[in-house]
Amino acid sequence: MTAGQPQPSMRSVERAFDVIEVLERSDKPLRLSEVARRAGLSPATTLRLLGVLQRRGFVVAGQQAYHLGPAALSIAHGFLVTDGLSRAATPVLQELAATTGLTTTLHIRSGLERIVIARVDGADPLRYQLPIGRRLPLHLGAGKVLAAAMPDDELDALMAEVRDLGTAGGKPVSEADLRAELQQIRERGYHFSMNERVLGSSGISAPVPAPDGHPMASVGISGPAERHPESEMLGWVPELRRAAAALGRASDL
Repeated sequence: MTAGQPQPSMRSVERAFDVIEVLERSDKPLRLSEVARRAGLSPATTLRLLGVLQRRGFVVAGQQAYHLGPAALSIAHGFLVTDGLSRAATPVLQELAATTGLTTTLHIRSGLERIVIARVDGADPLRYQLPIGRRLPLHLGAGKVLAAAMPDDELDALMAEVRDLGTAGGKPVSEADLRAELQQIRERGYHFSMNERVLGSSGISAPVPAPDGHPMASVGISGPAERHPESEMLGWVPELRRAAAALGRASDL
């Protein structure tokens, strides 16, 4: 074994997480061969890992395919009840939704993506569901608030990872365009989007500040674009910033 290589036991742990992540990212059960292909592992290694995960309740096998098991949901619950930001989110988002009438969401960064950790529907809800735990891109919508806070090396990695920076509305976006927009977000402290990630949706988001001032999450409001134009959404910026500040304070309690 050469210097710097992980120990065999550590490689097994990493491979097990690779398998879990493959299943987590899939909207349907996957056959063994597909899990192995997506995880970059041999079928034999994948089958052994799936067996271990199945015995621990993290994987369920059926109809010659695999999907995540109930233990994965228990892990998610553990995060929601122990994370300070998650615990603080519901009352703040409820008040923001009641004030604006719009759907409110809270996102945290995970690698080069963001994850929805809380959502409260407003009086004028979105036409689509945005489930808790859903992975979403950083380069679109509320994710840009988090991308704007990334150090240069991580932002470079994001640019290299995303094949198409364009919006759901078909607007082409170059790397230079996105970098310039992220700089604007840093300067003004919020981001307005329309038809970026989902057609027919408009939204505005702001960073949730950690005690050191660095953004630790993104809070946003959104609704149907035809009923909530940019002029209206921008009018909610003060309320959004108040909610972001309240979340930042409460998460540290």
